[in-house]
Amino acid sequence: MGARVKIMHVLHYFPPEFRGGTEACVETLAAAQRMIGHDVVVCCGTDEREPDGGVATEDLAGLVVHRVRRRPAQNYGIDYRYDDVAERVIDIARSERADIVHVHHTMTLSLDLATRLDAAGFPVVATLHDFTLVCARQFLVRPDGTSCADAFPLPDLERCSACVRPDVDMSDEQLTRELVVRGDVASSESKAIRRAIVPSRTVHERWSRSGLFADALVVLPHAARLAAHRVPAPRERSDGRLVLATWGHLAPAKGVLDLLAALHSAHDPRLALLILGEPVDATHAEELLDAAEGLDVEFRGRYGPAEIQSLRSEADLAVFMSRAEETFGLVVAEARAVNFPVVVSDRGALKEGVGAAGAVVPAADPEALAALLVELAGDEERLARWAAAPRDDVLDPGTHAERVVEIYDEALALGTALP
Repeated sequence: MGARVKIMHVLHYFPPEFRGGTEACVETLAAAQRMIGHDVVVCCGTDEREPDGGVATEDLAGLVVHRVRRRPAQNYGIDYRYDDVAERVIDIARSERADIVHVHHTMTLSLDLATRLDAAGFPVVATLHDFTLVCARQFLVRPDGTSCADAFPLPDLERCSACVRPDVDMSDEQLTRELVVRGDVASSESKAIRRAIVPSRTVHERWSRSGLFADALVVLPHAARLAAHRVPAPRERSDGRLVLATWGHLAPAKGVLDLLAALHSAHDPRLALLILGEPVDATHAEELLDAAEGLDVEFRGRYGPAEIQSLRSEADLAVFMSRAEETFGLVVAEARAVNFPVVVSDRGALKEGVGAAGAVVPAADPEALAALLVELAGDEERLARWAAAPRDDVLDPGTHAERVVEIYDEALALGTALP
């Protein structure tokens, strides 16, 4: 795309209100797109409510961010289509004169947003960060921790109804109606999205099975937001310990409890753990603290790229034991960008990011993880070999931004009937 264009990124939250994987990816992409000469704005949802809705606009170091406020009763659910919320997003796209709208997530906005934007004349590209379009729980994981990946495509009315029933207050008839609507919306959204970026081969294969998106799917991994040329020296292991590190959004599905259980099972005084990130709620925070009792564990709370960058000189191995059907694994890319050897669970696309830099163990199996960690505590050679593995597949933000803009080119070539 040679010409300067106006890009509007749309997602559920944006920093500083909240920073999870999707928010980090968009923050990094927006900054890189601005660096290569494009105009970028963000339109996001927020948990701030107003009786009549509204929009709060702010400038974050030159990046304009429009936060769309919902009314108090407009919540995420099975069918969360909100006409007024969608219209505010479209009005923002019009006022900003966006050339292309890049939709990342609609959880705090309106389920049918791509369809509405397309009808209003805006070319839409989407990144499928998770499976929210077809799964109300977003990550294809049921309340008992089992995966729905093999049941894809969804929605299967009986299976989905049984999955969400414990958390919804509605009749069986209403639940069935809303699940049917969700399936219909998924179909219309997939037709409205000109290009659907997926961050891994695993996700591409699953969406291909769904029958949605046809030829619109494009595989492009997310960028690691770290400066690979500033990698600190590895920690000196003269103390004989194996210091583990894990980071990210601390939700139950991310498997940190399994990691802590593995440390208890290993019962090895050489093992220590650094945990970066904030628990999703007070209940999980208490669970993590209880599970860490008696272990050599340090909780460090909120973090950013600088903290991960410096972590390499404090820890020996990055471990991510998610139970979710991860669509990429930004934390794995971040770890590899600073030469961490890594151990991951076998759920979703995490294993794609490991390459020769580590090992894969079964999800939800603390005993298997414990056995591997005890081995690694005495295997300096294997850790060094993993740390030295090539990382050519880890994209830097500039390269990633250029490839995304090439995808915009393809979408715009399909027609640009702007309002």
